[in-house]
Amino acid sequence: MEGDITSIEILIGEYEALKLNFEQERIDEDIPKYDSLLNDFGLMKKEYHNWNRQEAEKYNIFHILNIRHGETKTHTPYLINLLNPKASHAQGLLFFNLFINSIALGEKNKLYQNLKVSNLRVKEEKSTEDGRLDIFIESFGVKEKFVIVIENKINAKDQGEQLSRYYSHCKKIGFNDDNILLIYLTKSGVEASDFSMLPKERERLKECGVLINMSYRHDIKNIIKIYIQELKSEKVKFIAQQYLDIIKTF
Repeated sequence: MEGDITSIEILIGEYEALKLNFEQERIDEDIPKYDSLLNDFGLMKKEYHNWNRQEAEKYNIFHILNIRHGETKTHTPYLINLLNPKASHAQGLLFFNLFINSIALGEKNKLYQNLKVSNLRVKEEKSTEDGRLDIFIESFGVKEKFVIVIENKINAKDQGEQLSRYYSHCKKIGFNDDNILLIYLTKSGVEASDFSMLPKERERLKECGVLINMSYRHDIKNIIKIYIQELKSEKVKFIAQQYLDIIKTF
């Protein structure tokens, strides 16, 4: 019995030795492959480093200042600047026209043709008895009289009868369904809640082209892409591209 045990132990020892020898041979065979792979990776890393020194791929002022999701500190002010033809971007009605042409169709689109910049008023967080309107655009033209209200929702929740109150405000100051645009802008283009406006009223206003759902992920992203292509200013283009990179992550 003891002899059998000894034989088994010897066999196990030989197996372990053979296994170690085999593994070492495999390692010796694979080492050149890994060396080549690591060398290729090192070259790629160096090339990327050199490329990134010129491109600064991840450098974004909105990320650096940690304001990429700031509704009132980032997105509302920036959109107002772009929509205002008299703002510092110096591109006139370029963004405003792209924005309008993406949402106002048919007869309603005629309101926004041949606009006089002097007739437009663009305001941020206009305070009224019906609430604070994030973006308020009004035209005083005789032929192109209209009002646009943009409710900008990044992460904030709807308030009670919010859209209903904003629509009511537009009616109170002399506008009607033919010249009101009420835009509900969110990350993904979701519907306003029943808490903000009842479903029946929402559907009616959507059918007559008053209420428009817009998204950052699709609508604003596509408008900004076209805007960048048509821009004349490299400085404005640089900021617009950084902003586009932000909303791509929404």
